[in-house]
Amino acid sequence: MAILSGNVIGNMKGKLGNLSARTVDGRTIMAARPSSFNASQDPASLEVRAKFAVTANFAKNVLSLATLEEIWTKVKASGMSVFNTVFKNNFGFSSTDKPTEQNILAPEGFPLQISTAAVETNKITGTLPALNTASVFGADEVNLSANALVCFYDPTSENDEPFQIISLSKEVANFNFTQTYSLQIDYNVLQEAVAAKYQHSILYLIVASKSVDGKVVQNSSTYTKLS
Repeated sequence: MAILSGNVIGNMKGKLGNLSARTVDGRTIMAARPSSFNASQDPASLEVRAKFAVTANFAKNVLSLATLEEIWTKVKASGMSVFNTVFKNNFGFSSTDKPTEQNILAPEGFPLQISTAAVETNKITGTLPALNTASVFGADEVNLSANALVCFYDPTSENDEPFQIISLSKEVANFNFTQTYSLQIDYNVLQEAVAAKYQHSILYLIVASKSVDGKVVQNSSTYTKLS
């Protein structure tokens, strides 16, 4: 493996001959690719690969939301990518066929005790408690960001994927942290089509306080609900 700093050809990623490249923290890391590889077919190896695919799918959807990417970027270790940080923190929670209710959207934060929440055919809804009962919010925390994934599973047709995930977010300006709040995030047309194909779902939701310039100050823990 080689690490290139101050690379005159710019950051690289992908394959180049028998080399593979990726960029982490502005450094290009190059490693030799194996000339051949025969994947083991024993049950333990198949299980690991299945969990790997599920977790990679989950992590990709987490990082599709800018607020969640910002949160994970703050806590990642030097030399580790944000994707690998999310992956590492979720791999142990994933099953071989879908994420579970233990998977997380963000590192541990203040508790989020939602009194009611629902995954519907065209939206998610939830009642957030007064958040100042769960944490202390400073004068610089003026906005709220709600971020959710919904994992739909148990398809009505065997031709569909075992599960699919949609990503949802909502920004609320001038948020009142001392009052309850009725949250609603609507699906787009494509997300409605996904929801219509499945019989069950797992809702993952976090909220984060933001400063007036849109920077995350603190985040909640992950709330989950099966339905």
